[in-house]
Amino acid sequence: MTSVMLERNLTLKSKRLTLRPFAEEDYPAVKEMFLDPKIYATYMIPNFPDEEAIIKLFNSFKNASEKPGHFVYAIANEKEFVGFLNYTTASGDEIEIGYAIHSRHWGKGYATEAFKAAIEELFRIGYRKIRAGHFQENPASRRVMEKAGLKPIELVETISYRGRDHVVNYLEIVRK
Repeated sequence: MTSVMLERNLTLKSKRLTLRPFAEEDYPAVKEMFLDPKIYATYMIPNFPDEEAIIKLFNSFKNASEKPGHFVYAIANEKEFVGFLNYTTASGDEIEIGYAIHSRHWGKGYATEAFKAAIEELFRIGYRKIRAGHFQENPASRRVMEKAGLKPIELVETISYRGRDHVVNYLEIVRK
């Protein structure tokens, strides 16, 4: 049974963060993230043949973040853009989300805080099951998901990315 979905809030607040639509001034930090080997080792980002391709992906995130029907947010602290969160698939009352935090902001708890805010909003608007996956070689991402309340599930798949196979483990949380 699918529940009626409410419209998402375009801006979410947590203790230290604001999840909001992307802004033009986010572009330099987003570009750094898209080109950071630490980021694309753990978050599936395409290879970019030129800056035009980076701009195109940035604009795609920006446009989606401005539309209520899409679950895409820039994550910012009081001073600057620190990362982003987006849905990868959605069907009925189930959704899969992913996130990336700029590597200079790793270890500050931003990913867990943003993930918790996203889960609260997704449950509020009517989703019943939220899923996320992480490369098996990225235990830090798994810890973020577990701290946000997700539990490991049986689903495991292998994805070919950047010339090698990665085992992806999934976790989920179900609204009671």
